[in-house]
Amino acid sequence: MRTFKEDLEAASAYHGHLCAGMFIGVRMARFGSKLLGIEDPLTFKDLIVYVEIDRCASDAICVVTGCTLGRKRLKLVNYGKMAATFLNLQTNEAVRLSSAANIQMPDDADPYQFWEGFDDRDLFKVEKVTVDILPRDLPGKPLRSIQCSQCGEKVMDARDVEKDGMTLCLSCAEEAYYRKL
Repeated sequence: MRTFKEDLEAASAYHGHLCAGMFIGVRMARFGSKLLGIEDPLTFKDLIVYVEIDRCASDAICVVTGCTLGRKRLKLVNYGKMAATFLNLQTNEAVRLSSAANIQMPDDADPYQFWEGFDDRDLFKVEKVTVDILPRDLPGKPLRSIQCSQCGEKVMDARDVEKDGMTLCLSCAEEAYYRKL
């Protein structure tokens, strides 16, 4: 298992700079894994993490845990909160960690010494939770793949709907986040 410093360096290299979000994300990922009894999250393939913010800490969590969107082990549920839920698929045990306090590092502080001064339980509120994960959201091969009747694009993992007798992708059945020019 990597040391805290190695995790922080890897996260910062991936993210592009060292910031408070790197320290928080690395600490959160290491603590969440520890609470679930996962010694080395990089080699543990039955961990899924739900991140609740699309900010720096999410990159750090991804790097420390090895969970990525492409492997279906990182899930973004963007509530705009500094929080993440760690789910052990082997035991179905899950913990949600959220920021316990609004801690601001002084501009002149050494970031390593500053963040080192806090216990994990001072930084994070810990809640045991349950996550009802659908089969389509589990890692592995797509459960099924269809072609949208309207746009013709391929839709995987049961992300289609039946509407007016047609099988449609969500962007054709509902309002898409984009508009065609």
